[in-house]
Order: sequence, then structure tokens, then C-alpha cells
Amino acid sequence: MERNPLEMAMQDPEKRTKLYIWINIAMIGVTFIMVFGVILFILIAFGIIHA
Repeated sequence: MERNPLEMAMQDPEKRTKLYIWINIAMIGVTFIMVFGVILFILIAFGIIHA
């Protein structure tokens, strides 16, 4: 009996698709958060925004 939940999810095509979609949503979200943080840091570092 498999105990690894990731391996069990990979065997079912529907669960694999849902996992793939959620991982992509998370990666896109993290990318936007990082870009926003870098832009904010640059604006504060150059003194355009006073924090």
C-alpha cells in the first residue's frame, strides 16, 4: 500500500490536474509578490517613496 500522498495523487489523472493547476497558481502568485516587493524596495532605496 502506498503511503506517499504525492505518489497517490499522481496516479489519478483528475487529482494530478488539480495539483498542477494549484501549483501553477501558487507560482504565479509568488512571482507577482516578489516583483511587487522588488519594485517597492527600489522605489524606497532611491527615495521616491518615503517609508
